[in-house]
Amino acid sequence: MESADVAVVGGGILGTSVAYWLAARYSGRFVVLEKERQVAEHTSRRNTGVVHRPFYLHPKKRRVFARAAQVSYGLWKRYAVEKGLPWAEVGTYEVALDDSHFEILDTYSAWALENGMAPGEVEVLDGREVRRREPNVRCAGAILSKTDTCVDYRAFTQALKADAEALGVQFLFGKNVQEVNAYTGDVEVLFTGGGEPLRARLLVNCAGGDAVDVAHASGVGLEYTDIHFRGEYWVVDPRVKDLASRNLYSVPRHKDMPFLDPHWIVRVNGGREIGPNAVPVPRSYQYEGLRVLDWFGKLLEPPVENKVRLLTNPEFVNLSLAELLSSISKGEMLGRVQRFLPALKEEHLVSRGIAGVRSQVIERNGALAREAIEVPGPYSYHVLNYNSPGATGAPAYAAYLVDRLASRGDLDCVRKNPKPQKVWDWEPVSKAMGLAA
Repeated sequence: MESADVAVVGGGILGTSVAYWLAARYSGRFVVLEKERQVAEHTSRRNTGVVHRPFYLHPKKRRVFARAAQVSYGLWKRYAVEKGLPWAEVGTYEVALDDSHFEILDTYSAWALENGMAPGEVEVLDGREVRRREPNVRCAGAILSKTDTCVDYRAFTQALKADAEALGVQFLFGKNVQEVNAYTGDVEVLFTGGGEPLRARLLVNCAGGDAVDVAHASGVGLEYTDIHFRGEYWVVDPRVKDLASRNLYSVPRHKDMPFLDPHWIVRVNGGREIGPNAVPVPRSYQYEGLRVLDWFGKLLEPPVENKVRLLTNPEFVNLSLAELLSSISKGEMLGRVQRFLPALKEEHLVSRGIAGVRSQVIERNGALAREAIEVPGPYSYHVLNYNSPGATGAPAYAAYLVDRLASRGDLDCVRKNPKPQKVWDWEPVSKAMGLAA
């Protein structure tokens, strides 16, 4: 039986970042268990590809995410330069579609400063000024976050994997976790399809869309279940890419579900897309198709009462039907973007883009959890509901997580051995995140 000191489940951008920091700070055998054949096969590459600045994150209610996003911006920028990776600082307009939303823009401006952004990074504009700068955009006003950046998160993850491997981390592919059994002093990890099990003194669950399943397989987090939303995109004809020069987001209509409002997105390769929507799907990585029969198994997953409470919420049901319509009808998706970019026409949407899936934890009361949830278990630690801006904040959040594990005593199984880093230094990250050095 293979053995490891720490096994990280999930080779996405978070799991790879956690493995990197573990090996940078400690000596031991660290492995990453990834069910696919390479890193960043799912949410870490199937996203909007934006390094988000934290102007829209509540400084107290979303303190950890806001701080991680602020700190990680500098980390990613330095990493892109060092590794020669694309970094396009195009900026984002978040537009208020009517006067009732204008107050939110002032709130965002205050949050930006409280979260550590420089005064010159954000600007609140009235509708006339937005139109002067972006003649095709119609809105009551907007906040401009000038340093929002377009990147390739898959390339970031692949480069970080190489750095983690240089520190001794081993990536084991084709390892889909089926069961986790705790014993005195370690856990045994069993994989789908059989194969040799693995024993680890600590398991860290960063499995993204499968994180709840891995937690349940470990016998923890049983009070939570999840639901998955497929986000679909449409590719814009390159001949009309100059309809807008920056990312365009709108102030969310539903503040508890801000991912319901499609955007105009500038890709790092210069292309333009609109999306995503949020179509409920029964499986974590269901990128196409809808089979009603698949829902029966999903609905019967325990705890059933969480889903019952969610699905008896008329607002959620109505929104889900609207999202399903946006999947079937190009015009429905287009109409949402035309609210602020009326010059975009249906013939400008030339093909479907790459879909992604966002997984949301459903709490006991039937509400969709908004924050990351950390659940300790016997010789294990589980990160659930790690969502946007998850890729943005991954390196700083991973450092925060490693520090949390150390303070709990979970890393007593390995020897502390800080190693000099070429690109990122622990001390500045530690200070900025408020961690122990």
